[in-house]
Amino acid sequence: MDDGPTPRDEIPRPGDRAACEAFVRASYEGLFRWFCRLLGSTNQAADLTQATFAAFWESADRLDRDRSPRAWLYAIGRNLWRKERRDSRAFSPDSIDAMADGSPSPDRRAEDREFREAAERAIGELPDDLREAFALRFWQGFDYDEIGAIQGVSAGLARWRYFAARRRLHRKLAAWDPRGQRAEEDQHAR
Repeated sequence: MDDGPTPRDEIPRPGDRAACEAFVRASYEGLFRWFCRLLGSTNQAADLTQATFAAFWESADRLDRDRSPRAWLYAIGRNLWRKERRDSRAFSPDSIDAMADGSPSPDRRAEDREFREAAERAIGELPDDLREAFALRFWQGFDYDEIGAIQGVSAGLARWRYFAARRRLHRKLAAWDPRGQRAEEDQHAR
């Protein structure tokens, strides 16, 4: 059952404070976590999230009404992230531990930490376009049309980038899979 657009799907009007606040509340955490995964630093992610929202509101009057505000927000964020990447050319993950939930046993935490470190390294070694497509699909849940719009490419190329990233990550992290098997959704991506 469709209840209509969610606050992050509605076009916020700059003068409508309640709509703007609803849009920020619905979009902030996902954008912040995406930047955390792209940058590997919560401090840099917070700065880039703030800069993205500032640029979004500055350009709100130019928003194409046929485009998803959420996709537009992420496209602005992507451009700012790419600029930062060009300026720094360094990836040094703080740790995704701060984002982890739950409290497993000490042995399990150690195994999880080792895996996260290996995954962070593997994700950090991906080319920017593959890492970005992977993060948008895997963690943010964007569909391929939205990823294509954010990256400025076709949905088909966005899909290819996502599966290319998954293939590379699977090869690098295969030793961590106790069954040595592919996930069901990877069976066709050989």
